Amino acid sequence: MGVVRTGLSRHVSLWQKVFIEPIARLLFLDPEAGAQTTLHCCLQEGIEPLSGRYFACCAVEESCPKARDDAVAQKLWEVSERICGIS
Repeated sequence: MGVVRTGLSRHVSLWQKVFIEPIARLLFLDPEAGAQTTLHCCLQEGIEPLSGRYFACCAVEESCPKARDDAVAQKLWEVSERICGIS
């Protein structure tokens, strides 16, 4: 569980890369490790009854309270619409 080291840093400036890359190599998951929970959920037989649940490290976990807060979800939806120019 955590941040995955991807190729997104190719779009940042050189001085940002100098700062970000060493930290990313130490603390971020490599892409293979970062994909494990997604692959588990896609490929595990008999997992269908757990559809809609939150998974971390290939297991069902309790999501944080804000993730279940309808008011927070509504605010996120409204901000997303505004940013995308569809409201």
